[in-house]
Amino acid sequence: MEMQKHTSLLFLAYVSGVLAALEFARSSVVASYSPNMSCIWSEKQALLRFKRGLFDEFNYLSSWVGDDCCSWRGIHCSTTSHVIELDLRNCALRGDQIINSSLLDLKYLNYLDLSFNNFNEIEIPDFFGSFKELTYLNLSSSNFQGLVPHHLGNLSTLRYLDLSNNYDHDYDYDYAYYNSLRIDSMRWVSGLSFLEHLDLSTVDLSEASTDPFSTKKIFPNSISVLKLAGCQLDNSIFSSVSCKNLTSLVSLDLAYNHFNHSFPLWVVNNSGLVQLNIGSNNFRGPIPKSLESLTALSKLDISDNNFQGYIPQSLVKLSKLAHLYIDSNQFIGSLSESYCHLSNLEILSVSENQLSGNIPKCIGELSNLSELRLHDNYWDGFVSEHHLMNLTRLKWLTISSKSNLVLNISSEWEPPFQLERIAMMSLKVGPCIPLWLQRQREFTGLELRNTSISIIPTDWLVSLVSHAYFVDLSDNDINGEQLLFISTHSNHLHTLSLSNNYLSGGFPLFICNLTSLMILVLSNNNLSGELPKCLGNLSELSELDVMDNNFSGDIPVSLGSLGNLTYLNLHNNKFQGKLPLSFHSLANLVVLDAGKNHLSDILPQWTREQLPFLKYLILRSNSFHGKIPTQLCHRSSIQVLNLAENQITGSIPPCFGNFSSMITGGSTELNKGLENDIGEMIRYNVKGSDLQYTSNLKFLFSINLSNNNISGEIPEELMELHGLTNLNLTGNRLTGRIPDKIGELRKLDSLDLSRNELNGPIPQSLSELNSLSSLNVSFNDLSGRIPTGRQLQTFNDLSIYAGNDQLCGQAILKPCAGDTESRAGPGILVGFLIFCGSLHFFESWRYSFFHYVEHVFDKIAVTSALWRRKFKN
Repeated sequence: MEMQKHTSLLFLAYVSGVLAALEFARSSVVASYSPNMSCIWSEKQALLRFKRGLFDEFNYLSSWVGDDCCSWRGIHCSTTSHVIELDLRNCALRGDQIINSSLLDLKYLNYLDLSFNNFNEIEIPDFFGSFKELTYLNLSSSNFQGLVPHHLGNLSTLRYLDLSNNYDHDYDYDYAYYNSLRIDSMRWVSGLSFLEHLDLSTVDLSEASTDPFSTKKIFPNSISVLKLAGCQLDNSIFSSVSCKNLTSLVSLDLAYNHFNHSFPLWVVNNSGLVQLNIGSNNFRGPIPKSLESLTALSKLDISDNNFQGYIPQSLVKLSKLAHLYIDSNQFIGSLSESYCHLSNLEILSVSENQLSGNIPKCIGELSNLSELRLHDNYWDGFVSEHHLMNLTRLKWLTISSKSNLVLNISSEWEPPFQLERIAMMSLKVGPCIPLWLQRQREFTGLELRNTSISIIPTDWLVSLVSHAYFVDLSDNDINGEQLLFISTHSNHLHTLSLSNNYLSGGFPLFICNLTSLMILVLSNNNLSGELPKCLGNLSELSELDVMDNNFSGDIPVSLGSLGNLTYLNLHNNKFQGKLPLSFHSLANLVVLDAGKNHLSDILPQWTREQLPFLKYLILRSNSFHGKIPTQLCHRSSIQVLNLAENQITGSIPPCFGNFSSMITGGSTELNKGLENDIGEMIRYNVKGSDLQYTSNLKFLFSINLSNNNISGEIPEELMELHGLTNLNLTGNRLTGRIPDKIGELRKLDSLDLSRNELNGPIPQSLSELNSLSSLNVSFNDLSGRIPTGRQLQTFNDLSIYAGNDQLCGQAILKPCAGDTESRAGPGILVGFLIFCGSLHFFESWRYSFFHYVEHVFDKIAVTSALWRRKFKN
């Protein structure tokens, strides 16, 4: 939902900017070309040479024939027949080579648009900086890569420059984290003294941030539209010095960067600012009252930051606000009724904060609202039809609460709107779908999670599935076999989640008719029988989750034909037989979890080329046997490997040290395909408990080989996996010593080496593991003193060392050999010093002691004299 929001906003802002620039560019030239005139021959030849360097798969340039190039698609000429405009936007052109410099023969060119094509990772040509008349240059979303040439700084007449969103079309990604173009210095940009529109979104500017020039002047004063979303920027590039002259800004976008300071006060100097987006950073503190001076503001996005305190009343003075995004912060308090005075509001998003109290009923008076997002707060009270009474334009509605919010809308109520998307979570809506919801006929997305729904009208569900794009009815009480009687087709639905319900019976076969389905989540139900072969027909499927059901039989071979599959979760069912050989064709698979089934096979021996993106491999609690194949080491991206509770023999391959993701404890590569809000969950045993990992999955780096028959020593190479957070080797037949370098696993949170045949001492380096919260080395043949250290001192469970009779030390209250003798000497010395100190400081004690000593010596002297006299006699 958040990605969709930001994408739509970027698109909206982009379109408005492009239209404005197009209007400017077209009005600034005389494009009244007469059809009776022919273009310049040399310019026609230049265009044909340029075309020969392109792949035109869809024949968009089929009109480029004949003598009159001024009539060709995308070409505009002046009254003197010179080509002044080359507009090939979104023509699906592909260029695998250097762009032909023949374009330089277009000496009067003032408008160049090659956006939304695919130039296959080539660099932007230097000669683009030689078009002396150019006022408009758009190279966005065309897969250019590398360093942006400084020669673009020679375009002294340029007014519009867009280099945003260049990427590899073969990959899906969050635009904020993929930077294919980079700029190492902004000096050439500052020289473009007429530049009005600059969009560098997703261009990597991290090197430019370190340029000393960045503290002076970065952008020309003429800039009115500045878009720097996802540019890897930090605090250093913007300062009061470099930004004080930016007073002409109308639109500013700094979203998806790394700013981590308070609200940038220099922004409020731009009294004409209409659009401001600083979302998805790490800004903190309160919102300044001075923001109220931006009276022209129509769009404000400060979402996904760490802003705190109360939502400022000063925002109410921004009477022109149409889009207000303050979601995903740490705002507290209530939502004031004064916000109902913002009559121009079209989008109000305050979700994912810590707001409490009642939702103001007067929100229902904001008749221009099209999107209202209130979910994930601590609302109390009721939501009634009064909250929605006059929202005739409402299309999106999201409501949920972590407190005691009650939905109190009459089932018979006739809403004044037709929603496209609704999300109500953790509210009591059921047991039936209310009639007012059933009457909504334009749903493209429906999310009713944890809403106590148990009864779904079959005809309504059929209608919903047949035309919606997104349906999530998870965490409800839907029971029985009602899905078995549904028969419908859809080429629209891409997401269906029915997890955590009470569905029973066989696999609902209508799902095989949902040809556009990308995400299917049926986990935690009571479904049984076999998975149907027809699942192989869902060629678009990227995520399949049937975890925690009673499915049985063989895993369908047809799943191997799902070439787009990135996430496959078969955990905790009754599947038997083998992993299909066809799985080696799952070229995009990132997660494979087939744990807790009845599979019996040797471990898969996938080659280096197969499953190249696999990161999470979980085959625990089956009957896999044989040795661990060394081919597994070819998967350097593996960050979770769980082969526990099988019948594996042999030794741990030393090549496990090749798991580079575990060495670094992270990767700059994205988890391909793992970008959605549902699914993508694995259940993993850590510290003896099954834990669910969802959004925190990317932080888990683990090897679990426990409860097998693995022998040999612990390879020293494992100690190179510095990013490892969990290592579990318990219940095997490992011998030898615990490697001395185990202290180098600095991120280790859990370590279990118990129930093996390890011997020798526990390495002292273990005390260096400051992140360790769980340790077990019991029932081995370890000996010697247990190390001490700051973290080890926190373990007060003696059982973690049990079964090692030769261990000793303070941790198990068992003195080591030589402890008594070594401690007697210091004890006597300490006692003597205390005694002497007492005599020194207490005078009465000193007199008494010496008086006593004198008395004793006198007595000894008398006794001695009597004995001598007696001896003489």
